Amino acid sequence: MHDWLSAVRRLVPLPPGSGIADVGCGTGRFSTALADAYASRVVGLDRSTKMLAQIPSRHHHVWFCLADAHAIPLRRASMDMVFLSNVVHHLGDLERAAGGFADVLRPHGYVVIRNYVREQLHAVPYLEFFPEAYAASVRMLSSGDELEAVFAKAGFGLVSHDTVEQPVADSPLEYLSKVRSRTYSDLAAISDEAFEAGVARMTAVVTEGWRRSLREPLGLFALQKR
Repeated sequence: MHDWLSAVRRLVPLPPGSGIADVGCGTGRFSTALADAYASRVVGLDRSTKMLAQIPSRHHHVWFCLADAHAIPLRRASMDMVFLSNVVHHLGDLERAAGGFADVLRPHGYVVIRNYVREQLHAVPYLEFFPEAYAASVRMLSSGDELEAVFAKAGFGLVSHDTVEQPVADSPLEYLSKVRSRTYSDLAAISDEAFEAGVARMTAVVTEGWRRSLREPLGLFALQKR
């Protein structure tokens, strides 16, 4: 989290007291961290009551709201940043959503996107064992250029596009356990048979002493409203 927040703050130097919308906030992990990092108020929005119910604690500068990313219930020009962590590939109409983000942002406000992108998939370690999940991610994810083009149509200019390699486990066994939990969207999208076959392949390699960098590359985009 420290590495991500440092990277985001380098790209988007908001003053204290700014307004941030964490769209697709899930259990609020980034919502509270952004509030502390920027000394600002954050509104976390998610369409899942199940995810919002799992928020572990409340924060005096964070509010949570049940809402869809395509229709954010915030006033026009009321926010300074819209933050999206692994959300854009779940949006059915990204162009419409991007237009809504532009509406709630003040002039020169920012959209920050933390997300897997298609061109990075070859470097995601677990996907070498799950060809069906790899294919699902190819269908599911946008490329970096495609994301930039969609937001350009909504009136945003690219400030930065970086790749951040995120450590995901301290050992191959811990990584295998994480994969077994099937929390990744592409693993949830494949059949049970394909999933179990991939787990068996990965288990065999880990048991034999798999040596691999346990990092996953994610794209980090900063876009500014023109």
